[in-house]
Amino acid sequence: MICYLGLGGNLGDKIKNLRAAIESIKKISGVKLLKISSFYETEAWGVKNQPDYLNAAVKIFSELEPPKLLDALQKIEIELGRVRLEHWGARTVDIDILLIDDLKINSERLKVPHPYLFERDFVLIPLAEIFPDLKFNLHGDRVKKVFGSPKDFKLKFVACVDKNFGLGNKGELLFKIPADLKNFRRLTLGNTIIFGRKTLQTFPDAKPLQGRRNIIFSRSEKKIPDAEIVSNVEELFEKLSVSEKNFVVGGGEIFSELLPYATEIFLTEVDAKKVFDTFFPKFENEFDLVEVKNFFGEPNFQFKKFRAK
Repeated sequence: MICYLGLGGNLGDKIKNLRAAIESIKKISGVKLLKISSFYETEAWGVKNQPDYLNAAVKIFSELEPPKLLDALQKIEIELGRVRLEHWGARTVDIDILLIDDLKINSERLKVPHPYLFERDFVLIPLAEIFPDLKFNLHGDRVKKVFGSPKDFKLKFVACVDKNFGLGNKGELLFKIPADLKNFRRLTLGNTIIFGRKTLQTFPDAKPLQGRRNIIFSRSEKKIPDAEIVSNVEELFEKLSVSEKNFVVGGGEIFSELLPYATEIFLTEVDAKKVFDTFFPKFENEFDLVEVKNFFGEPNFQFKKFRAK
């Protein structure tokens, strides 16, 4: 099922709370995070005289039945410190199920579509950002886009794959094509590159690349010369800058982890089939192909550029 969720909160570090909620949603078994909105600062709704809210929307695919999904979301709220003292009162984080495919649910615990969906600009505006076919009318509430969403870092993916989207095998890249390596250098030189510890081993001399800011995911390494270390996605977002171009360059686990936050994908697709144990995650439903360049040789390949819908 395709589901749309609304997130909000107005207590504590609101940006960190929303990011943490999104990461927790991504980790629910049977759920795949597909897309996120920008963050929006909004006036309190329902109960006045409380701090402004930060709101967002996310799109997910869920294998869970709606009551089980609701259970998982409410567990995240509790883990992030929500205490239900007052209806529509201040909270660290609130996660609402807004829509689930074409389902209509009217139970004591859950109503879908959300009964107040079309009454709240702070829900409609972020939702419309990730659901462009949504038809609605706004009410003139104060809703202002602000910095803080992982979407703001405009992550760009760069990878070289075979016909089956294989990336590597036994710690080695499947291809080392001069034109592809030249294109990689052109894209990333002078910018930030983000990658995992295993990908570092595929670089020349297994060292961070010169002329770039290197950020490495590692839970075991504490220090690597000429690189910055992060152990999780939330730490990564604390280090990234919106003023830089941020490229994710591997490997498969890192691509999968960060795919919901990607805005562009630069993919070299090689006309060959290789044995692989690492692959690039499926992404086509959430991206449009915007550019293709063909190269003929041994082997033939294409440079493809995709942009998030």
